[in-house]
Amino acid sequence: MNNDIASLKTLMDVARYHATHHPDQVAYVYLEDGESDEHSITFHELDRQARAFAAHLQTVVKAGDRALLLYPSGLEFIVAFLGCLYADVIAMPTTVPHLKRSTPRLLLMMKDAEAHVACTTQGVHEKIKFLAEENVEFQDIRWVISEEVDNDGAEKWLQPESQPDNIAFLQYTSGSTSVPKGVMITNFNLLRTIQDLQIGVQFEDDSVMVSWLPIFHDMGLIFGLLTPLYAGRPCYIMSPVSFLERPFRWLNAISTHTGTHTAAPNFAYELCVRKITDEEKKELDLSHMVGAVNAAEPVRLETMREFTKTFTPNGFRYEMFMPGYGLAEATVKVSNKKPGQAPAHCILDANEIQKNKLVFVPETDPNAYPNIGCGWTSIGADIRIVNPATNKPCPPDEIGEIWVQSDSVAQGYWKRPEVSKEVFHAQLADSGEGSFLRTGDMGFIHDGELYIAGRIKDMVIIQGRNYYPQDIELTMEKCHPALRPSCGAAFAIDDGEAEHLIVVHEVRREFRKMDNFKEVADAIRMAVAKNHGLRVHAAVLITPSTIHKTTSGKIQRSAVREAFQGNSLDVLYEWRAPVLPGKPG
Repeated sequence: MNNDIASLKTLMDVARYHATHHPDQVAYVYLEDGESDEHSITFHELDRQARAFAAHLQTVVKAGDRALLLYPSGLEFIVAFLGCLYADVIAMPTTVPHLKRSTPRLLLMMKDAEAHVACTTQGVHEKIKFLAEENVEFQDIRWVISEEVDNDGAEKWLQPESQPDNIAFLQYTSGSTSVPKGVMITNFNLLRTIQDLQIGVQFEDDSVMVSWLPIFHDMGLIFGLLTPLYAGRPCYIMSPVSFLERPFRWLNAISTHTGTHTAAPNFAYELCVRKITDEEKKELDLSHMVGAVNAAEPVRLETMREFTKTFTPNGFRYEMFMPGYGLAEATVKVSNKKPGQAPAHCILDANEIQKNKLVFVPETDPNAYPNIGCGWTSIGADIRIVNPATNKPCPPDEIGEIWVQSDSVAQGYWKRPEVSKEVFHAQLADSGEGSFLRTGDMGFIHDGELYIAGRIKDMVIIQGRNYYPQDIELTMEKCHPALRPSCGAAFAIDDGEAEHLIVVHEVRREFRKMDNFKEVADAIRMAVAKNHGLRVHAAVLITPSTIHKTTSGKIQRSAVREAFQGNSLDVLYEWRAPVLPGKPG
């Protein structure tokens, strides 16, 4: 790590350092449609435009005010985000509300943070005029349009006294299990996390980042965009839509631009295996890669093996995979496996997992459940496994809640002191040690690595046994070709006497007019019974792209449950047990 960089206190200082010491080096390249690289910006120009943006902001708001960032993927967002840092204005990155159903979350964020200004491009502003027309909250907000900022105004910028403890931005949680909350990430949290990432993924002086991740999501923002900025290395970005339309574009960008580092959720690696053709594979060279982070959703051993098998002829090696774990409350990273060694995994007895017990079995065992190691911290975080009911440390053979104490742990939730105290300042019951962040995730530590089991709030508890919904959902999606991957939800409904399992799953577009949906529902019921010993009380097949997800693509099981109980799912077919709890007949 560059000692001069390591001594700097804010990311603004880092960006200005690079603008001074290697001004003509390319900082970012935006790949139009995932392919053309005609949009680029050097460190000098990035600094100049950020100062101009900050100078404009300083005429509109004051230090500490909040600014919504409503941008598509591209260089404008990066300038605006840095502009906020340069003005000591608290940025609020969020998705552009293309659909009216995404408006409520945006309004909630605005009201919660008392946003003073909204920053966006002219094109986006034209498309979202309906916000001001239909929501009184938007009628008084001030707009900053990127194209209207005079870049010659950089000299008017007044450098603020930005301190390490100042809030850099609010990262709103995904809302997969609750109402989104604004995580207060300071300049110090941000730099320490980036240092953790840089060491953990071995981002060096010759590294090159390639990313399609959403820019408003913490992994896409902090790892995909800001880690290369900190290191002073080039970053090639494309929009998530470009990747989803043609997954080849992602790997081709890595190949073309000699990318060394990238990151994606597990589903993206699956999509590459399924969608990239043999002809396309012939064009790829992945041999110069160092590491590919697999995080943000459950990491699957089978996926990593299949991806490696598929792209070994192109130079990809299994040890390039870097499974990781993190959350917004820890400024995206808690741990990751370093590149250069094969990802660790262990095989557990699935029946014992339901009792939160660790029993290791051979891979051939009928109850075998593979679990992937997510490495460890690179900056000395204190990670504990704790019984969430007693707040006492778990013995080595038990699964418990992951507690973290680290420089990366944020300061709490915006304007939520009571919840912040409960989540960010937990103490161990036996020793009084604290303050720990309660992650809400279950896991265990084995051979020096952190393993993840699932979310506490999403747990399906039936007849005293714990079932992780992700496991049931994986069983579902693999049981019939008509089911769309990563688009199922499993949850329980209490009828007052017992908990009963309900499953909802999207159908692939090419199967939405099939004649026999009952065949699919029956396949789900049999697979869940065979693999988990559970009886399904309702199996619901819904139209494509209608299941509730967060802006980062995680299933919102609580929202799916509410939609099921409220009869508001877009149902193609539904099988129900003779007496179905929690829903009118």
